[in-house]
Amino acid sequence: MSNSLFKGKSTRTKIFTAITIAAVLLLAVLNVFLTYIGDEKQLYIDMTPEEFYTLSANMVDSCEDILEADTVKDKEIEIIFCSDPDTLENSYQLRPTYFMALQLRNKFDNVKVRAENVKYNPEINTLYRTTSHREIAPTDMIIAYDGRYKVTDITTFWTQNSFSYNGEYRMVSILASLTAQSSPAAYFVVGHGETVYDPEDKDSEMSRSMASAAELIEERGLQVKTVNLREHGKVPDDCALLIINAPTEDFKPTDPEYDRFDYVSELEMIDRYLRANNGAVIINKGHDTYLAELESFAAEWGIGFGNALVKDEKNSLTPDGTTVVGVYDKDSFGGAYYGDYAELSTAPQMVFTNSGYIYTTFAPSDYKNEAGSFNTQVMYADFIYTSDGAIAYKEGSDVQSAAGKKALAAASVRTALDGDTAETTYSYLFCTNSADFFSNDVMGNKSYANYGIMASLISSISRVDRYASMSLGGLSQNSPSYGGKQTQSTTLPTEDTDVYSPDAKEIIAVNKAFTKGQRNVIIWFTLAFPIALAALGVVVSVKRKHL
Repeated sequence: MSNSLFKGKSTRTKIFTAITIAAVLLLAVLNVFLTYIGDEKQLYIDMTPEEFYTLSANMVDSCEDILEADTVKDKEIEIIFCSDPDTLENSYQLRPTYFMALQLRNKFDNVKVRAENVKYNPEINTLYRTTSHREIAPTDMIIAYDGRYKVTDITTFWTQNSFSYNGEYRMVSILASLTAQSSPAAYFVVGHGETVYDPEDKDSEMSRSMASAAELIEERGLQVKTVNLREHGKVPDDCALLIINAPTEDFKPTDPEYDRFDYVSELEMIDRYLRANNGAVIINKGHDTYLAELESFAAEWGIGFGNALVKDEKNSLTPDGTTVVGVYDKDSFGGAYYGDYAELSTAPQMVFTNSGYIYTTFAPSDYKNEAGSFNTQVMYADFIYTSDGAIAYKEGSDVQSAAGKKALAAASVRTALDGDTAETTYSYLFCTNSADFFSNDVMGNKSYANYGIMASLISSISRVDRYASMSLGGLSQNSPSYGGKQTQSTTLPTEDTDVYSPDAKEIIAVNKAFTKGQRNVIIWFTLAFPIALAALGVVVSVKRKHL
C-alpha cells in the first residue's frame, strides 16, 4: 500500500495538496528568516516615547569618532552580556542596553556582541573577573578591547528612581576610555623621597622593587607615570589614580613660594583633584615617619595615622608579630573588595609588614558633611583589621596602646549627589601606614591576597568616565540631554503633553498619545485584516473559475 499523498487523487485535489505543502514549507522558511532578521539584524520597532531603543544622533556621532578612528577600526571590540538573550529582552532594566549593543554591532563591523548565562559559562568568570574573589553577576556587561576590559553593572545605567536612562553616556564612557590612544594614567608623586616605579628607568633598583605594583596597575588599563606636582603645577588631566608611596620628606613649600600671590600648594592641588569628583589617591606612609603637613591633609579627609609599630603576635607570620595577617570583615568597606574571602577559613591572606594603624579623625561619627552642601559628604571606613590582641609600640618597646583590634588600612569616600540627575560621583582617599605595602616582598608574593584585593580596589576607584561625550548626558548642567533619555510618562495621555527639563527652563519633548512608530504599527495592523480578507476572496474567485 503506497503512502503517497497524491495516489488515487483527482488533479484538482493534487494541486491543492501541493499548494498546502508548499504554503506550510514557505511559512516555516519565512518564520526562520524573520526570526534571524529579528535577532541578528535588530528588526524591532521602537514604540517608546523616549526612544530608549533607538541610537540618538549624538550617540552615533560619538561612536563613529571612537570606533572608526584609524587606531581602532581594525581591532575587535567585544560586548559580552552575562545573561541569556531571553532574560535580557524580558528585563526593562537590561533590555535598552542590550538592544543598544545590537544596534552598535549592526552599524560597526568591529563590534561583536554575545549574551551568555554566566552561571553556565565559567569561562567568563575565569577571563574577566577583576580579581580572584570577585564573581561576575548576571546583570554585568563586559566590554573588551585590545587586551583591556571593563566590567560594569548595567542596572546602574538608570538614574535614581528610573527617572532617566543614562546608558548612552555610560556606554560611550567605557568605549572612549578603553580605546583612548592616551589612556588614563596612574601617577607616582615624586619630590619627597618617595619610593616609586619610574617607567623611564625600569631597570633601576627602586623600579625593580616596585615592579609588581606597576604590573598590577597596568593590568587595570592604566599607564604608569611619575609627576612632580611642584613643577607641573597641578594633578595631570589624565590622572585616574595618584599614588604617594613611602615619602620621607613632608609636603612643605619653600620660602619664596610663600610670597607668590598665585601660589597653590601641592596638597591643595591634591585636594582640588579629589573634590573635582572621580579622583582617587593612595597614600602608603611609613609608621615611623612623621609628616605633619601630609598627615594634617589626611586628617581633613577623616584619616589619622598612628605613628607606632603594630605587633599582633597571635596573628602574624613571624615570631616578632610585625608581619601581620589582616582580619577580614565582610561588613566593613573592604567587604566589597575581598568579598567571599571574609567567610572562608582557608582563604589567601592579606599581609602587612612593619605597619602602623589607621583611625578616623571624625570621631565620634564616621562621616562629615561638606561645608555649604547638603548633598556632599566625606565618609570614613575601615578596610581591614588586626586581631583583637594587637598592640602598638612607640620608639622601640614603649607600649602606646592597650591590646585591641586596629585598622591596618582605611578609606575616605567623598560622595556628591547631583540634585538634577540623581547621579552620585565619588572620590577616594585610601591609606595604609606601611612604607612596604607596594613592595615586591608584599605585592609580589603570590601566596598573599594583597595583589588580588588591590587589583579589585584600584579597578573600582580609578574612574575615567570624564572621557565621555557631554552631549550624551551624565552631567546635567553641561548636557543638552539633561542627564540621559528621560522617562516621560508611565501612561499614554489623551492629548499632547509638554515635558520640561529638570530645571523647567526648556521643553525637551512633547509626549504624544502615540509615537510615529506606534502609529505605523496601528495602521498596518488595522489594514492587515481587510487586506488578507481581500486576498482570500481573490484566491477563492480564481479557484471557482479555473479549477
